[in-house]
Amino acid sequence: MNWLLLKNSLLVSSLTTLLATVFGLVAALWLGGLPSRLRNAVLALAVIALALPPFLVTNTWLHFLGHTGVWRSWLPLDIFSLGGTVWILSLLLWPIPLLAVFSAWQKLEPSQLESDPAVSGWALIRGLLLPLARTALAQAGVLTFVLALNNFAVPAILQVKVFPAEMWVRFSTNFDSLAALRLSWPLVLAPMLLLFWFVRRDIPWPRIEGPVPPKLFRRQLGLGWFALCGGATIVLCLLAVGLPLLQIISVKRTWTELPGALAAGQSAVWNSFRFAALSATAILALSLAQNIPSRSSPSSSFDPINPINRFNSVFGSLLWLPFLVPGVLLGIGLIAWFNNSWFWLFYQSAGIVILAFVIRYSALGFNTVAHGLLTADPDLTDAARLSGATRWQMLRHVHWPQIAPQASAAWYVVFLLCLWDVESLILVVPPGGETLALRVFNLLHYGHNAQVNALCLTLLVLAVAPLGVWKLWSIVSSQWTVVSGRCSGITHHPSRITLLLFGAALLVSSCERRSTSNESPIESQLFDRVRIIGTRGVGVGQLNKPRSVAVDAQDNLYVVDMTGRVQKFSPDGTFLLSWQMPQTDLGKPKGMCRDREGNIIVVEPHYQRANHFSPQGKLLAQWGERGTNAGQFTLPRAVAVNSRGEIFVSEYGTMERVQRFRIYDLGFTRSDSSAVPPVSGAPDKSARIPAARFLSGFGRPGNAPGEFNRPEGLCVDSQDRLYVADSCNHRIQIFSSDGTFIRAYGKAGAGKGELSYPYDICVDAAGRQYVCEFGNSRIQIFDANDQPLEIIGGPGAEPGRFSNPWGVALDSAGNLYVADSQNHRVQKFIRKQSVVSSQWSVAWETTRSLRGTGALATDYGQRTTD
Repeated sequence: MNWLLLKNSLLVSSLTTLLATVFGLVAALWLGGLPSRLRNAVLALAVIALALPPFLVTNTWLHFLGHTGVWRSWLPLDIFSLGGTVWILSLLLWPIPLLAVFSAWQKLEPSQLESDPAVSGWALIRGLLLPLARTALAQAGVLTFVLALNNFAVPAILQVKVFPAEMWVRFSTNFDSLAALRLSWPLVLAPMLLLFWFVRRDIPWPRIEGPVPPKLFRRQLGLGWFALCGGATIVLCLLAVGLPLLQIISVKRTWTELPGALAAGQSAVWNSFRFAALSATAILALSLAQNIPSRSSPSSSFDPINPINRFNSVFGSLLWLPFLVPGVLLGIGLIAWFNNSWFWLFYQSAGIVILAFVIRYSALGFNTVAHGLLTADPDLTDAARLSGATRWQMLRHVHWPQIAPQASAAWYVVFLLCLWDVESLILVVPPGGETLALRVFNLLHYGHNAQVNALCLTLLVLAVAPLGVWKLWSIVSSQWTVVSGRCSGITHHPSRITLLLFGAALLVSSCERRSTSNESPIESQLFDRVRIIGTRGVGVGQLNKPRSVAVDAQDNLYVVDMTGRVQKFSPDGTFLLSWQMPQTDLGKPKGMCRDREGNIIVVEPHYQRANHFSPQGKLLAQWGERGTNAGQFTLPRAVAVNSRGEIFVSEYGTMERVQRFRIYDLGFTRSDSSAVPPVSGAPDKSARIPAARFLSGFGRPGNAPGEFNRPEGLCVDSQDRLYVADSCNHRIQIFSSDGTFIRAYGKAGAGKGELSYPYDICVDAAGRQYVCEFGNSRIQIFDANDQPLEIIGGPGAEPGRFSNPWGVALDSAGNLYVADSQNHRVQKFIRKQSVVSSQWSVAWETTRSLRGTGALATDYGQRTTD
């Protein structure tokens, strides 16, 4: 048992439950005295607060109380903390106790308040209202506790160690399903106890008289209490709903980033909508198929004591378990079942996402439909059965008109939950299946990002889109005369309709055929074949989300992945050796290159430092410190070295900039590297701290020339010009070695010459630029004049295709290595011999010219490797 995780998880859940219950109780006191119109408005705000995406609310508070938050100067509170997690979860979950308590108080009778007019204020609350709501408060508290315990997105973004977030990190790092399941037992036990407790707590509450008039409730509560609760509830609604929406709309960069975010995220927008719509439709179809009685069913088929309905009741209760456990746990289970050769076609399609959503949210559709049918008119059902109506006819003409509002509401709630679900999707996302919610989570994982507002605004537009479609359909259908007798061949077989709907939802996207060959030919102007290096896993030569690649002077490949390992492969892909980074608790390394001495530099963003390793994996030196001053780091992301040995480091987050250093007294060389102990298990102090001299820096947040928005990749060409992959500005910027802006190219989009989140770049001797597009899952090649030459790949799992690639590198022969992150492999694109010959001619001419200027790099691979 990890006691730190248990302590943090229990603290977060308990404090969230306590704070959310207080918020809900105060709001319920005010609601009881409001007229019906105002009451409905407040209830609507509460439902909106409950339905808002967690990452949207989190992004709002990062904007105000993050490291560079606009309120930090006068409100020095750290949102990246356990308290910040409790605060945000309370703002998300307070409507649960509100709705539970208010529902219990709706069963108050006027005589209970009028029996003793002197009992008012706190005496009324303590003596009558709290006892009446005790059961509802307990149920709401337990539900809030479980939802807070199993929340994944908020603690993960705020970097608070709790069970769901740590389970995701450990599985992503070690790919160990059994260890993740052992870690998750409290997350399964709590929902099971909750379900058992709820099943045994069906408490009837008879009503003899009508509900309590708001005026009477307000009078007995007292104007002081009513005004106090009203003021607190208004502030709560502003903080929970008004502030997030206002922050999105009022920030200027939301609107300046919106066109680029839409152009670069067209596939993500479509994925978000189709996954959510198809999942909600499949859940509704399956719920109707399960609950609609057959023609032979007895007339008491909707009687709660009927054995069939008792089975449905138990089944419906069990369906809540996937909803209450973390979606990450569901993803781990799906990987264990479907990540094999038998189900590869399905596993690499959108079907795996639809299945995950159907399993997780079926309880909402099933129980809503079942409850709606229990309230249906049994006389109409019996009349239709006596007339010989089929199941389809009974559904269409008898049941659906009565349950349509409930079923439609269930469809819409499931649609919303699927629309901004991250945890169910994050481990099983298929190639090209990234959604807007997942993109927002990835951008927020390192702190507030300006582009998140634009993506959240797009998500909210998608959320209200079905309401607009429904309104339009209502107008059209009112003028439409339904032609009867259509579809006679299939209408008598509703099970077929359900099967077709579910099958279409599972297989909606194109399925890729898995290739068993390690090498495949490709169509390209520059490359003739591609070789696959590595498979998913944590074993020798296996990879788990490779993040960066580099090549040494002997054309050996180095890969760093989510396990925190650096693995070395020969040019033909044979595993040679590996070593572990000194620390990985705060985060994993990202950013690699080769220095002038032939050593490998690995950047650790969360430790604000760079590490120099010998080709044998010995730690030679570490340098860098956290801060925003010149020469300090805040989330460094990429590193590159020019021919003079100057080191460039890009930063993201608080400081959007590139800094230039010269390193002196590196400490050890390959000849005496045996004096340094292996990195694995060695403390940080074992590495020598060299003298890092800051030379210059340039850049700031923005989208003007020379400004950056998450500079993810760096490389240097043969003339020491620096290329920066300005990822969230969807462009490449080019600077001189002293940081003078030269030019930029690229804009957001998926067409030729357009870019979507370029994460890395490298340049060959002929000046051709190879841009790694994370968003479009492809490599786009530009010539020396920034004109597009060709596009390699696209979303997919086949050789030559990609799933969110992170990094690129070139070797001395011009072969291209790509860190194919979500496919958990590196792809080596082997250069055509005709291109290699012509490229070396260009390199020779470049060498001759550079010898006269003294700017010659040590070797070809040094200049072109990121």
